[in-house]
Amino acid sequence: MQRRERSPRIRNKGILMIGMLILVSQLFFKVLVKADDRREEAPPYKYYTSVQIHPGDTLWDIASEYCDSSEQIQEYMRELRQINRLKSDAIHAGRYLTVVYYSEEYK
Repeated sequence: MQRRERSPRIRNKGILMIGMLILVSQLFFKVLVKADDRREEAPPYKYYTSVQIHPGDTLWDIASEYCDSSEQIQEYMRELRQINRLKSDAIHAGRYLTVVYYSEEYK
């Protein structure tokens, strides 16, 4: 039996198909890796709780207790004023303040 040689055109199509398959699989793998990276960088869950204000407490003290970063404390205080409908930083002992906190744990 004589072996029939494939035409260069068919051989080139096969090589092209293999190359395309490799390219598509590499792109698909990169997309999966990127999606996995984003999942690891997901922000923590945001929660609200109520705390009682004690004599001598200031908004700054409470904010610094619940805020993760000292650079963001002013922004955090602004958020506390907004959610508690405060016109200033003045708070009064015996009252309650709603504060925001973040947790990696889903509750």
